[in-house]
Amino acid sequence: MDRLISSLEMPSGMRTICIKLNLCEYRMAETGCTSDPYVVGALLKSLRSRYESSRIVLIEGDATNTTADTLFGYLGISNIAKKFGCEVHNISRSDWVKVDIDGLQFRRVHVPRILTECDLYITHPKLKTHSLTKISCGLKNQFGCLRPKNKTPYHKRIDEVIVDANIARKPDFSIVDANLCMEGIGGPIHGQPKKVGLLIGGSDIVATDAFCSKIAGFRPFFIGHIRKAANKDLGEMKFSIQKNSALDLSSYRFKFNRLQYYALKLLRKRLR
Repeated sequence: MDRLISSLEMPSGMRTICIKLNLCEYRMAETGCTSDPYVVGALLKSLRSRYESSRIVLIEGDATNTTADTLFGYLGISNIAKKFGCEVHNISRSDWVKVDIDGLQFRRVHVPRILTECDLYITHPKLKTHSLTKISCGLKNQFGCLRPKNKTPYHKRIDEVIVDANIARKPDFSIVDANLCMEGIGGPIHGQPKKVGLLIGGSDIVATDAFCSKIAGFRPFFIGHIRKAANKDLGEMKFSIQKNSALDLSSYRFKFNRLQYYALKLLRKRLR
C-alpha cells in the first residue's frame, strides 16, 4: 500500500481528506463484499505518515437495507479509524448542498457538504462483479453518495445515474482493494470471494476502472457506466502496462455467467 500511495504523487498540505468506503451490507470482509479493515488500516497508515496533522474522514451513507453508523462498528471500521486518529462520518446524517450538473439523468443533485469542502477526496472501493453493471469499482462506489436511502428506483438507469454521481463530485484518486474480491452473478453482495492479491490505484477514475474491468475479464467498452463516463470526459478508458511488467491480466479472470446476466437483464426490462 505504501508503495502504491508513493507512486500516485498525492499533493501536500491537505487539511481535510475524505475516503469513501464500500460498506454496502452486513457482511464481513472475508466475503469479499465490504471494505476490509486490514486494507483500510494499511491505507490510513500510509496516508497518516504523509499527512500527520490532516483531518482524515472515512465516509459512507445509509443504503436501502443498512445504516452506516451500524456498519462502521459491526465491520470493524470504527476501531481502525480510532487507531490512526481518523473519523467516521455518516453522510446520510450530514448537511447536503445542491449542485447543478450537466448529467445524463439529472440536472441537479444533492452532494454531502463535506465532499464540497474537503481538500482531497479518495474513493476506496472493492473490486466485485455486479448483476446489474457487470463490475463494481470506483465509479460505482459513488452511487453510495446519492442522498436517497432507497436507491432501488435508480436501477432502471443505473449506468447514467453512476455517471451523474461522479459528475457531481469526482474523486481525486481511486484506490481499489483488489486483494480479496468477489466474483459470480450474485455480486456485489451474494457472490463468491476470490483471492486476487492486488492493490490498484490511479488519479483517473475511468482508466482505473477500465484496468480493473480487464482484471475481471471484461472489455471496458462494454461496461456501460465506464464507456459513458469516458464520453462525459470524466477520464479515459486507455491505460498502459509497463513492458517489463510480469502482470498477466488474463490470469485473474472472474467467474461470471454472461448468459444468465443477459437473461436477467431482459427479464427486468419486461417487468418494468
